[in-house]
Amino acid sequence: MSSVIEWADEGVLMLPGAVNVETVPAILDAVEKSNQSLITVDFQQVEQADSVALAMLLCWQNSAGLPLKVINLSAQLETLVQLYDLESVFDVSSGQSQQ
Repeated sequence: MSSVIEWADEGVLMLPGAVNVETVPAILDAVEKSNQSLITVDFQQVEQADSVALAMLLCWQNSAGLPLKVINLSAQLETLVQLYDLESVFDVSSGQSQQ
């Protein structure tokens, strides 16, 4: 079985095609076992996600201590970020990572 996640660059996590209640536990486990410092979360490959993706981001944000950069978020998830008033919690960008 291939890895659930992949790292594009140092600290840049590429999420898989589905980020939902069934896949998030495996994603969290894979990130924890990777021993990488999470700086940026890229949703470019994500085709299906729900509000549990935001819960996952909040979990990582609480652990990071620094603003977590989130890129290529879908319009649906950007709307949820606004509805939940999380704009000040995450650094959300629709563009590619600038490292």
